[in-house]
Amino acid sequence: MTDEEFAGILALGRETSGVEFKGPGPLSNGRLMAQVVRALLAMANRQGGGSVIIGIEDNRGTANPVGLNSDDLHTWTFGAVSDQVARYADPSVSFGLETKEYNGGKYIVIDVEEFSAIPVLCKRSYNDVLRDGACYVRTRRKPETSDIPTQTEMRDLLDLAIDKGVSLYLERARRLGLYVPPDGTYPSDQEQFDEQLGDWNE
Repeated sequence: MTDEEFAGILALGRETSGVEFKGPGPLSNGRLMAQVVRALLAMANRQGGGSVIIGIEDNRGTANPVGLNSDDLHTWTFGAVSDQVARYADPSVSFGLETKEYNGGKYIVIDVEEFSAIPVLCKRSYNDVLRDGACYVRTRRKPETSDIPTQTEMRDLLDLAIDKGVSLYLERARRLGLYVPPDGTYPSDQEQFDEQLGDWNE
């Protein structure tokens, strides 16, 4: 995420489907940690992934960018966050982590990649924030993280998984030397027969 993109998000003053805000605090704050992990799992199940920004308070529905103090900021390292995510995500989640500045405040931005093959599930519970076996997504009705709320979100997730499965199959077929047309369409039986006949067809 560029500095300009980050400033634009904070200037917008609200979450979007691909951006979720979390309040300030250290990684050692168990509830905050679980909320961040929950958001990361949901972003991994979103087409194109998404970002989680730490250091923004929710003031009755309005984003209040307060930033992180120095002590809290230094707890949000890539290694520490990776350890926590690994405890709850199945399969693993790919993400990047960086520090951004805005109006004198410092924030943690975690950019999450969409899942590579199959949707990400939560593999253990944490109080009332994370539930073992849950599949978290970003909902359509409003930008929030939730266990799959309707069949619409379920179908979206399944469609994304199917598309990835087909892409992986085609990639594997090409790697094994099997012919896969670039546009994914095969010639008809008649076209293949005519090609086999070659000069005999004249």
